[in-house]
Amino acid sequence: MREIQVSENEKEQKLIKLLQKFFKGQKDSFLFKMLRKKNILLNGKRASGKELLSIGDKVQLYFSEESLKNLSSAGKEIEQRWDSSYKKYIHYEDENLILFAKPAGLLSENDESSSLSVNSLLSSYLLEKGEMSTKQRETFRPGIANRLDRNTSGLILFGKNLASLQSLGRMMQEHRIEKRYYALVTGDFQKEGLQESFIQKDKKENKVYKKTEGEGEKISAVFSVLHKYRDGNQIFTLLSVKLLTGKTHQIRSQLSFLQHPILGDDKYGNREMNKLYKNKGIKRQLLHAYSLSFPAIEKEDILSPLSEKNFTIPMPADFQDLVESCEEIS
Repeated sequence: MREIQVSENEKEQKLIKLLQKFFKGQKDSFLFKMLRKKNILLNGKRASGKELLSIGDKVQLYFSEESLKNLSSAGKEIEQRWDSSYKKYIHYEDENLILFAKPAGLLSENDESSSLSVNSLLSSYLLEKGEMSTKQRETFRPGIANRLDRNTSGLILFGKNLASLQSLGRMMQEHRIEKRYYALVTGDFQKEGLQESFIQKDKKENKVYKKTEGEGEKISAVFSVLHKYRDGNQIFTLLSVKLLTGKTHQIRSQLSFLQHPILGDDKYGNREMNKLYKNKGIKRQLLHAYSLSFPAIEKEDILSPLSEKNFTIPMPADFQDLVESCEEIS
C-alpha cells in the first residue's frame, strides 16, 4: 500500500485530477473502477473521484509496489538529466518561476520523438537543486505556461509550483501578459497596425488554414515596422509583433496570409527563398519571442513581485548576423 498526503501543490483540485497525474497514461475508466473497488481510498473511505482535496488529506493506493511501478507515471518516465550548459538560458529565476530563453531547435514540451525539452530540462534542474523530490513529482509536475514552436526562439515561462502555474494560467487566459516577437519577413511590409484573420487547424498536418469569418477561430496581432533591409535583389522587413490572441502558428500563418511570410519558415513560407538562405546559415524561421511584460498584480498573488515588470532578451546570433549582413534602407 502507498499513501499520498495532500500538500500545497495538490490542494484545491479534484481527487481524479491527482490520480490522473499519478497514473499518467491510464484511462479514466480504469481509475473510476479502482475507486469503486476500493483499491483507492480517500482518508480511509470510499471516494467517487469528485472530492475537492485539502492540505492533509490522505489518498491510499492498495496496489503492490510492482503494480504501482508499472501503472504510475514515475514507473514509465525517462528522466532528462539537467545539463549545466543550459544554465546560460535561465534569464530570470525566483522561488516561484523561471524565465527561460529557449534556443531554436529545443522543444517546449516532450513529444513522441524526444524527451529533451524545456519542461524536462527545468524539471530535472529543480530535482538537482533539491527544490523538488521524485516523490513530489508523482502527484505534481512543474511546467511551462506558454509554448513556442520548436524552431522559434525566445522567452518561456516555467512555473515551479501550483500557485504560480494557476496565476500564470489566469493571466495568459485573460491575455494580460504582453508578448512581443521579432519577425523578419520577405518583402516591403506596408500593413502596420492591427490585423485580424480567421483560422482552422488541420491536426493531421499540424498546420492552420485561412477561413472566412464565422468558420474559424479569430486571431489578432499588432504589427510594427522596425527596419527594412536590402540583400541583393531581396527586400526584408523586421517587424515587432504584439500578440493579442494565442493560437497555434498564429504569427507564422497570419504573415503568410498577408503575403509576407517569415524567412526560413518551410511550413508557411517561400521554399525557394528559404533554400537560398539556408546556404547563408538560416535553418529555421526567423521568429523570436523577445519580450514579456507583466500587468499590475495584486499583493495577495504569489507573483506580485513581478508586478509591471518587463523582461527582454536580444536577437540570437543567426538572426542578428543576417540583418547585419544586409543594407538597411529605412
